[in-house]
Amino acid sequence: QTVDWGRKGSQAVMTVACLFIVLTGMKVAAGVLVPIVYAFFLAVLSYPLVRWLRRHRVPASLALGITMLVNLGLLAGLITVGVRLLISFWADLPRYLRGLERYLNDAAAWLETNGVEGAKATVTGVFDWNTIIGYATQQDVMTNLTGIVGSTFGTLATMVASFIMMLIVMMFILMETHGTQSRLHAVHLSGGPDLSGLLRSASDIQKFLGVKTLISALTGLLAGFWCWFFDLHYPLLWALLAFLMNYIPAVGSTAASLPAIVEALVQHGTSTAIFVAIGYGGINFCLDNFVQPTLLGNRFGISPLVVILSVIFWGWLWGPLGMFLAVPLTMVLKVLLDNSAEFQWISVAMAKKKVRHGEVEVAGYDLHLNEDETIGSGASTEIPGRE
Repeated sequence: QTVDWGRKGSQAVMTVACLFIVLTGMKVAAGVLVPIVYAFFLAVLSYPLVRWLRRHRVPASLALGITMLVNLGLLAGLITVGVRLLISFWADLPRYLRGLERYLNDAAAWLETNGVEGAKATVTGVFDWNTIIGYATQQDVMTNLTGIVGSTFGTLATMVASFIMMLIVMMFILMETHGTQSRLHAVHLSGGPDLSGLLRSASDIQKFLGVKTLISALTGLLAGFWCWFFDLHYPLLWALLAFLMNYIPAVGSTAASLPAIVEALVQHGTSTAIFVAIGYGGINFCLDNFVQPTLLGNRFGISPLVVILSVIFWGWLWGPLGMFLAVPLTMVLKVLLDNSAEFQWISVAMAKKKVRHGEVEVAGYDLHLNEDETIGSGASTEIPGRE
């Protein structure tokens, strides 16, 4: 028994060491890996269009060309509109900062009149408004955009090269899609690994990305309409920001609402800012808790704790761009673990769980406890397999 535990301990140390080496390599090679990963997920998301065109007797090369043009048009349009709106907003940023300064000083004065001593001094010490406004005035939009993703790509020239590489890799992935199943089967027959489980999960990931894109588009549309209804100056910018940030789970939607709330506060006052905040909260609550679960079902369930940790992990590994694909990347990792006899328990631990009446419901699995058993009692559970 001592020898067995020693062997297991050595295996655990070796596994952790290998994991550390792999993660270090992934972080160092982020400039190459991130465009490839984005190309893969964009190809997965775009493949239904290729398949639809092929079913309508469009030649393969023409279907691929149309798909690439649609993707290029959408990406170029989003980038162009977003940069133009940011340039316009950046010119008005000092005015909004002055308005926010006025509201914070008024709030501090109100707190002092109600017995909170040192509120003004605290606000003045935390926010050096002259420095903040001067910094915002001197900065250039493109310089700041480069800095945001600089942790992954670096210079603007590298970003453009990575974008082109992403499109090229995406094109070749779409070209190689037809016949992938038979090719992977041949690889397995020739002694290679069995990747059929990962291939089957591609449709699940495709559905998740499609539904997430639909939910993000609805979020952006409703947020933009809500901001327009309250006569904000940049409803299209806030709609685009809500669309993009909704891909970041847990924190993205909240972060996207803050600029619109600040603009409403400065432009129209406290009551309008409260209504804008309520609107954002209602939109995110309804779409995330009713529409998205209805479209996705339970089989994609990942523990909320795992979702938060995945955002932190992929953000640390690949910067802000890693956060946008935190959930899809975690889904792929979960599938790989699920097809490993040694590490399947990690996949089960990552799944969303619900316990009621002595029965454990785990997304994608079927686990049951006896009536007199509870979680943590040492009772054995059975995992018959995936649903």
